[in-house]
Amino acid sequence: MENSSETSFPEGNFSSENPQVGGLSQSSTASNSYPEPFVVEPIASSHTHTIILLHGRGSNGPKFGTELIASNTSTGKTLPVLFPSTKWIFPTAKKRRAVLFKRMPINQWFDIYDINNQTYREHLQVDGLQETTDYLHGLIEQEIRNGIPVERIVVGGLSQGCAASLYAMLCYNKRLGGYIGMCGWLPFAKYMEDCLGTSQNNDDTEDGDMFGESDDEEGTTFEKEEQDDTQETVAKNPITEAIGFLKDNISFPSSSKKNKIEVLETLMFLGHGVLDEKVLFRLGEQARDVLMGLGCKITWKAYDDLGHWYKVPDEIDHIRDFLTDSLELEANS
Repeated sequence: MENSSETSFPEGNFSSENPQVGGLSQSSTASNSYPEPFVVEPIASSHTHTIILLHGRGSNGPKFGTELIASNTSTGKTLPVLFPSTKWIFPTAKKRRAVLFKRMPINQWFDIYDINNQTYREHLQVDGLQETTDYLHGLIEQEIRNGIPVERIVVGGLSQGCAASLYAMLCYNKRLGGYIGMCGWLPFAKYMEDCLGTSQNNDDTEDGDMFGESDDEEGTTFEKEEQDDTQETVAKNPITEAIGFLKDNISFPSSSKKNKIEVLETLMFLGHGVLDEKVLFRLGEQARDVLMGLGCKITWKAYDDLGHWYKVPDEIDHIRDFLTDSLELEANS
């Protein structure tokens, strides 16, 4: 499970009268099976952006959110203070039985037996990823209904929250304002490598050897007599195949047949500790490389002396800079 140290609520930070953080509210978007998200309302009178971040396995929204929003940048300011018109949402995963812990119910976005050997009993991940994808998409759509444009919504998470939100984001059909991932991985990345590796080798692209040799995916050969050229091109596009795999894997509806996958234009930040023993550093690198193979623009940060967490103040500084650039937000000085 995640960092198990208790997190206490900093005194005075959670009153609507206190300008350091802003008021808290209960979200009206929670599913019947999910606890209410922990929400930090904007300090400013206006609400212009929303950031939704998922906690790690065994944690919860209030614990993760409280500690993150209290973390200072190198200037001594927190992210809510730097971005006062931003609303922060920290959902809590529903309790699921964890096979690794003798089926004990814990907060987790999906079950998994071995993070560092994901192909073993990999079927355990599917149901949770399906439900979490639906849930996160619902939170995004609720913010859109509340008047926040989709290009001003950022999603992401820590550890398993990073993995779940990354999977869910890639199944979304619109470009988001940004993505923030910390010490995480990409579920079923090996299968996406197979899609991208085979097709890239066929296409002789610049990065054709990034993922090495792999066998042809089943279903990539089509009968020409019943398909027109457009259908055949879309079906054989390696990026379309990779995203199609993610959606098919969780029985998620496929998007319309078009070459452009808008969500891949979302700017992304990924940070990972080199000394991470829970989610090995190579898994963060693998996620980065697969996303680059999809054509995504990645801001990648490796932290040499960091284990399984985010680095303060360095990574908080990097997240601040990423939000400033990707959302064209001006951080308060």
